[in-house]
Amino acid sequence: MFIKKMGAALVFLVGFASTANAAMITDVVEQHKKVGWWGSHSYFHDLNDDGFELGSAVSGTLEISVTDDNDRSGELVLFTVEDFDFDSGGYSFGSAFVGGLEVNALGALNADGKLDVTVTSLWGDFYVGDSILTVYTNDDGGTNSSASTVSVPEPGVLTLLGLGVIGLGLARTRA
Repeated sequence: MFIKKMGAALVFLVGFASTANAAMITDVVEQHKKVGWWGSHSYFHDLNDDGFELGSAVSGTLEISVTDDNDRSGELVLFTVEDFDFDSGGYSFGSAFVGGLEVNALGALNADGKLDVTVTSLWGDFYVGDSILTVYTNDDGGTNSSASTVSVPEPGVLTLLGLGVIGLGLARTRA
């Protein structure tokens, strides 16, 4: 009987708990640029025209496609996001780059809404393809925003759910 009451209370609390909203903004830079041996290609993502509010970025990812030009030599590619600090950037051996935005990149986005990217050849030549930047903001996707709103459970709801499960487990072991 006690377990049923606790389960009903947990369902009641979770059912009426509020949720937070996070807006997701995606910016695509379409390009097909050849980078020669020891060359580089720089470009930037500008979120200001996508309904981005300065200071609202909380997390994000960057995906850059790289294709081989079909020669026999391999490629070593260095991806620099904002500054060369091994924070958000990285390197790959002739394949795509997928990485999360760290402190330096998020700070730059929050400051001016732009993210500078440089793709450098450390060995070989290749083509830089599309670059997709996905940023999650604490914006509510209001009337002036073109951002899509995604429902995100609040940490309090998850904490209540966890405490309820722990309580059910403890009640079961006592019986």
